[in-house]
Amino acid sequence: MLAQDSGSSGGVLGAPSGSSSGQTPLGTPGDGAGTVQPSSGMGSLLPIMLVMMAGILIMTSLSGRKERKKHQSLLASLGKKDKVRAAGGIIGTIIELKNDEVLLETDRASNTRIRVARSSITTVIKSKSTPSSEEETAELADSKA
Repeated sequence: MLAQDSGSSGGVLGAPSGSSSGQTPLGTPGDGAGTVQPSSGMGSLLPIMLVMMAGILIMTSLSGRKERKKHQSLLASLGKKDKVRAAGGIIGTIIELKNDEVLLETDRASNTRIRVARSSITTVIKSKSTPSSEEETAELADSKA
């Protein structure tokens, strides 16, 4: 509560002591009591931004884990005579499999062979372990006849 000075000389009623003739001290609102300064918007946006960042990090880690798992199953299913594509666009047929290396035959006529890292295999184009769609349709036609 504000105390009123009855004995102050020339002061404005309700004004704090030490101020003279309607001038307000620095840092106080111009019209007196009852004004509310707006709060900054960053305080209310910060929790929302943190939750969104956490969600993005979780989603990217889950999708990366899914892709790694799919690539590991592809590498485990490799076999001889599979036609594959390696990183860099190299296409060849698997001649030999080792723990971490694969020997690809890229050109049969010139007997060109390339040794690549097993992890660089990105796609199996044609697998000899599973029947191709042409062989499946021929088998279905033979079984119907």
